[in-house]
Amino acid sequence: MNACLQRIEEIFRAIDTLYAAAQRSYGFSCEGCGDNCCSTKFHHHTFVEELYLAEGLKELDKERRRELLSRADEVARIHSASPDDVRVMCPLNEGGRCSVYGHRPLICRVHGIPYEMHGRDMSVEYGTGCHRFMSEKVKEGMKYFPFNRTMFYVEMARLEKAVRESGGFMGASYGKTTAEMVQSILRKT
Repeated sequence: MNACLQRIEEIFRAIDTLYAAAQRSYGFSCEGCGDNCCSTKFHHHTFVEELYLAEGLKELDKERRRELLSRADEVARIHSASPDDVRVMCPLNEGGRCSVYGHRPLICRVHGIPYEMHGRDMSVEYGTGCHRFMSEKVKEGMKYFPFNRTMFYVEMARLEKAVRESGGFMGASYGKTTAEMVQSILRKT
């Protein structure tokens, strides 16, 4: 398992480095954003993200983990009772910052800036940045910074496949919200 955690750390470090370069290029920051992406209902698609998140949660004291589990239960309840577009703050968000920032999942690392994805057929799909980015930077006539997510997704898929094969749990797809991951992790501790 240590090799898995080390590899995901390497992937996330590469993502963070490229993301920081894109932010510098655009002169973009999330500071003071009122439209917090942490209230978006993201689904995470790899079990290895849950394993990595679990490492961050282990670093917190018992009382804090209990509080996070309580918040995760409430967020999951709201999500299950509401449509997909309901906005509710991530249970890990404390005072505008992730309580396990260094162990946050992939989408939390790449969301916000324009990106590209390269297909096997040599096609390129472009995605926009978040609402704030688009309203601020498009007006400024931004010069596109190539933030290619493809290599990160491919590496995460490879790692996910290796972990699933070694653990003998191939088959079922993975798709949990952050609240569901927190519940799964903290109910075991």
